[in-house]
Amino acid sequence: MPPGRRGKYLGFVAHEIKNPLATALWSCDLLKRMDAADRAGPRADKMIDASLRALRRMRRLVDDYFTMERLQEQGYELRPEPVELRSLVEGAISQLGEKEGMSTEGWSMDVPAQVQVAGDQDMLKRAIRLLLEHLARGAAGTRISVVGRGAPEGAQLVLRADPSPEKLVPPVPEERPSGDPTGAVLGFALADTILRAHQGSVEEKDKALFVVLPARS
Repeated sequence: MPPGRRGKYLGFVAHEIKNPLATALWSCDLLKRMDAADRAGPRADKMIDASLRALRRMRRLVDDYFTMERLQEQGYELRPEPVELRSLVEGAISQLGEKEGMSTEGWSMDVPAQVQVAGDQDMLKRAIRLLLEHLARGAAGTRISVVGRGAPEGAQLVLRADPSPEKLVPPVPEERPSGDPTGAVLGFALADTILRAHQGSVEEKDKALFVVLPARS
């Protein structure tokens, strides 16, 4: 990552961390001041939940930033292997439901089982999950369709959302509003970085995200 770019992203992450850090510190300070009996009550539970949400938000911001930097500096050891494209998509959708609590009801997937790609399975799955998450945050009840196919230059995915986000490809983080309560503001940038590290890409075409992944060698 170029020094100027690194500084901008570090400044952005530092800004994003300020509010959740203040929430976590304030909640812990109040808990410390409470009587022992009150720490087992509903008020204490709310403060603990608020602290946990804030800490998870900070953890995601820091993890996304440093993963992106390590990929761009070739400091992350990718483990390429052949993997079915369908299993990557299924795994990504499953993680959204299990880890992010996101409803995937009404989503559709048309990805042939025989299409294979080559790359670091965990990283490619993460990139797809981040792109789907970005599309699904456009509005409550958003429905996603995923269509995959093989191609000589690599496998292709077409991701569509109904309704679609206002910007399918968002501006770089430091040029857009902050304050996402989940800490997901670096998600699209990280997905793009993962794909580029695999000689893949993501771009907007015909009101959809068009993703190219490396072919199996």
